[in-house]
Amino acid sequence: MKLRLKSSLALLMLIIAVVPAAIVGGLLLKQQSDVEANYRIDMLNRLSNTIKQEFDYRFSLLSTSLDVLSRDRLFVQAIDNFFLAGHVNTSLGRLVKNTPLIQAAYLVDDRWSEIESYNGIHGLSSFSKLKDILMYRLSIHHGNGRQWVFYYNDEDLMPLKFNPTRRGIVIGVPIFQSMTNGLKRVPLGYLIVVVPMENIVKVLKPYLKDGERVVFKNNRERGVNNTRDMKNIIISQSKIDQNRSTINKTINIKLENKYISEPIEYTMKVYMDKYLGENPYINSLKYISLFGVIIILLAFFIAGMTYRWIARPLGGLMETVRAYSRGEYQELGRDLRFTEFFMVDRLIRNMAKTIQAQVADLAVTNSELNAAYLEKEQANLQLVNFNDQLELKVEEKTLALSRSLLREENRRSMLQSLLSFSHDIQSGDIIETVMTQLVALYPMAGWAMKSYADNNEWACENIDKSCLEEQVIQPENHYSDYYCLPSDGKYLHCFKIKNSQNDIVGIIVMQYMQLEHDDLEVISLFIRQLSTELEGRLLNRELARIAVTDSLTGLANRKAFDNDLEGHIQLFNRYPSRNFGLFMLDVNGLKRANDSYGHSMGDTLLIETSKLLVETCRLTDTVYRLGGDEFAIILEAGDRDSCSILWRRLEKVRDQINYACLPNGKQVEIHFAVGYASTDQYPADQVCLVADKVMYKDKRRFYEKTGIER
Repeated sequence: MKLRLKSSLALLMLIIAVVPAAIVGGLLLKQQSDVEANYRIDMLNRLSNTIKQEFDYRFSLLSTSLDVLSRDRLFVQAIDNFFLAGHVNTSLGRLVKNTPLIQAAYLVDDRWSEIESYNGIHGLSSFSKLKDILMYRLSIHHGNGRQWVFYYNDEDLMPLKFNPTRRGIVIGVPIFQSMTNGLKRVPLGYLIVVVPMENIVKVLKPYLKDGERVVFKNNRERGVNNTRDMKNIIISQSKIDQNRSTINKTINIKLENKYISEPIEYTMKVYMDKYLGENPYINSLKYISLFGVIIILLAFFIAGMTYRWIARPLGGLMETVRAYSRGEYQELGRDLRFTEFFMVDRLIRNMAKTIQAQVADLAVTNSELNAAYLEKEQANLQLVNFNDQLELKVEEKTLALSRSLLREENRRSMLQSLLSFSHDIQSGDIIETVMTQLVALYPMAGWAMKSYADNNEWACENIDKSCLEEQVIQPENHYSDYYCLPSDGKYLHCFKIKNSQNDIVGIIVMQYMQLEHDDLEVISLFIRQLSTELEGRLLNRELARIAVTDSLTGLANRKAFDNDLEGHIQLFNRYPSRNFGLFMLDVNGLKRANDSYGHSMGDTLLIETSKLLVETCRLTDTVYRLGGDEFAIILEAGDRDSCSILWRRLEKVRDQINYACLPNGKQVEIHFAVGYASTDQYPADQVCLVADKVMYKDKRRFYEKTGIER
């Protein structure tokens, strides 16, 4: 079969135009479909991992907060102490506010009677079911004191406005008096927190966009009928179109950490729209089809133009050739036999001229190409510079991302350190514990601390103490609890430490660069923990002082005397060379002053007598008021000579005329009886009795000499 040149040329043009367009369109469509599918699957995996990590993180933070609260000393004491109910309410409120998952919290005793609640229902009756489940779990696990997690469904554990669905999770934490192995571990009470389904939805919902949803379904809990619990819990940002095609992924979420005794599981199914917007496959098919039609029409047009400009002259040539083949040298009266030869000769000459012209054109084109090559080199150089700049930008962004991840890791470690700080600060030196913790939180910063409850001196670490003595840094000159001052290219970040009465009890100074919001929150939390501990220590110190101090004279009382005397006796028994002396004193005429001028005169007489005794004694001697009109003095290193010296001083004071005066001008002479004994004369356990007998002899001599009735 012989092919025609015109038909073959037309067919070739159609194949060249249509086939590549169809192949390219098909490849583009497949590539776009694969890219979108892979992109959506990757987005689905990242969304699933994000939700799972957020779920785990929230419950781990909740478990840690519950563990810290259950070990709080005042919180545990509040179960048996009605006066600490305010502390319990504050602690429960702080727990609910600082933990987004919790909506309500209860504290009950070992009989499951409500002690305090926050956002709860007073007199709650639903605890009976929870009590049976929790007590059964504790009995089979020997009460190991960890946290227990349960579902609840259709139960009123808090007001309906907080939990309209009445579904969620209950966490029970037994509270023990002591964790010592030698004690019987029977719970004093239980801390019950309620996590409604609405709070779980509120926490996870911000991670979803339009077209995404999460369906939760809890697994069956052993021994508990929870077939309706949390079924078909759907979380989404907007209304779900059921007719839209989706992709999904199923994962299991387990509420499990080191505090939870028996974890519970959820099956989570994450749905995402299969396509970003409208079906891109259909749109791409439309575009490819339209593109194909245009290509085919363009191919027909090119084929027509080719036929017109190439095929028709070729057909004329063929007709001429056929005419020559038929011997028709002339056409339409034109003689073509010799004319065609002249045309060929002329054509050759014209071709030679054309070649010369083309060579000249080639020279011009070559120079243009050289210029274009130079421009290309410049463009390549610019492209290299651009690539270098792009690499620098990528390195900067990568470095910034690394720093951000490192800063996030540091903040997480900071929060973990703060959790342990509340335990460490209860024992040991506060200044040393605080400075160690601060340096661990921000090792690159300089720190300084001053506590008004201790020696009122600065404790410094990596900071120049001279800059702390300036008047502008003192907390009394600033209104806010936090203020920032420039210092040598950095900043002095000052944090006031206040007690519950809003009084300043100390200050912490940090020399560092500008702080971010997260850093301020971490340090503020640290300051609140520190202020609570400082206030507690001041209260304990004041209580201890009151316990051994006489309220009228301010001297040490009988309890302090008994403790100190016992200590001196034990020290003397161990080291016989460590002698001590004991003076017993009794105010003369106290009853007469009370009867004559009233008890205010008697109190004034005792106060003025105590002042005289303190002024007469050495700094190492201790004066005690034993009660009534009785006083005592213990002399350290008090041998016979030392006691004689003090006795002569007291005799000199007694011989002088001293009065106790009231504001109305009435006055009474101060006089007292004295007796003493030393351990280098008498046994240590007899000095008190000997000094007391000598004092009573001296008292009788005074009344016999003066004739004053007792």
